[in-house]
Amino acid sequence: MGRFSKFPVLIILFFAEISLQACSNPPNEKCSADIDCPSGRYCAAGSCIYDCTLDRDCPEDFHCSIRGRCERGCMSTNGGEEACDGLDNDCDGKTDEDWSQLGQSCSNGGCEEGHWVCTQDKTDVECDGPVPAEDDSVCDGLDEDCDGETDEDVADEPCPLQQGVCAGAMMHCQGIAGFGQCDYGSEYTEGADDTCDQKDNDCDGKTDEDAMSILQPETGEQARDGLDNNCNGLVDEKGGVMVPHPTMENVWIDSYESVISADQDCKGPYYGQDADDYPQEWTPGVSGGGVSLYACSLPGVVPSGWLSWHRAKRACEAQGKRLCGPSEWAVACHHGTTSLFPYGMQFVAGVCNDAWNSLLTGVEQVMPTASLINCTAAGQIFDASGNLAEWVNAWSEDYPDRAVFAGYGFRCELCEPDGNCLDCNPNSDGDYNDILRGLECRVQTGRTENCAFSDQVRSYFGVRCCYAQ
Repeated sequence: MGRFSKFPVLIILFFAEISLQACSNPPNEKCSADIDCPSGRYCAAGSCIYDCTLDRDCPEDFHCSIRGRCERGCMSTNGGEEACDGLDNDCDGKTDEDWSQLGQSCSNGGCEEGHWVCTQDKTDVECDGPVPAEDDSVCDGLDEDCDGETDEDVADEPCPLQQGVCAGAMMHCQGIAGFGQCDYGSEYTEGADDTCDQKDNDCDGKTDEDAMSILQPETGEQARDGLDNNCNGLVDEKGGVMVPHPTMENVWIDSYESVISADQDCKGPYYGQDADDYPQEWTPGVSGGGVSLYACSLPGVVPSGWLSWHRAKRACEAQGKRLCGPSEWAVACHHGTTSLFPYGMQFVAGVCNDAWNSLLTGVEQVMPTASLINCTAAGQIFDASGNLAEWVNAWSEDYPDRAVFAGYGFRCELCEPDGNCLDCNPNSDGDYNDILRGLECRVQTGRTENCAFSDQVRSYFGVRCCYAQ
């Protein structure tokens, strides 16, 4: 066995060498040129051999030829036809040579510049810059249709508020900022309609709802125009200036003590300003007379005295109004507060034209309405204390045949149970207290000095009217 032990090893090596040659190349064939070799091999040193079967078998930048040789150089694509794809399809050493403008600047219809690029199907070129839109109707500050103008086709849009002074208001495009804020004009007031101008200034569908009453009467054309010209909640009301009652809904009260006019539109002539000069036909009795006189609430006018309760009632009713009830009058006197006097809790001599003011000044006479500007409740009700004592629609609790008045006048007088009104004594505590109570905003229905016979007249007996809807 030792004699033949090397022979199996030699036989194995011999067959291994044959197997390696078979894997690297087929059996050698003699050749003088590539054409002498079968497909997939080329001629080298007189033998047909191959390097590769696929391009990946070759080094980078080489390809596998049809003869199985790794060769450097172009391999045609797209059937040898040049395409716009960044390749040398026809292997002429040039790439995309049919489209010389590739990469150059271009624009579409005047839009922002782009560059020439290959189309998706690789058959042509196109400009990759923006394409103009049909119009420029988007509010964005851009020139979509590339005509040199921005947002020129954007339509204005209506503002949210379209009532009152805001009717027709539009929003305009402000470029990149979008639509701007609405400009409702100089008459618009946001959240409030407090200007008495018969316009809906806050554009909520209501007119002058926040406006304070203008203390001017509706006369002339304003008395017939169907508008609330003085913003007191009434339309074309006659009888001068009225304001809404401070606490009672749908109730109004005269701002000023009444002057009695022969004309319903308050043009005059006026009566009872310095004497009991009313027409004889307008009798002071219960039955009334054959003429109509009218109570007018006017600023800066001497109000009418010498009114009996019946005269005052008829003058108010001639205007479509009525005598105020005692509670209506009292609450309006201090404008719904807890004050005892129109101007505050404490009496102050001289603020109103009362008996003590007459004593201080030495002048005892009725004054034009609102002459003393501090004698007022909230700037709406004037002269409720002093000037004239005002009849109300009430009768004395203690003397049922006597009517009640409120807010003592300029005369320092006290009326007795027998109907006589006598000068008071300013040094008497009793008289002082009686006069003081009479000047308060409370209507005293159970006290003699706050009532008089219904047909009794005095220079300081007057009235202001109320109205209810």
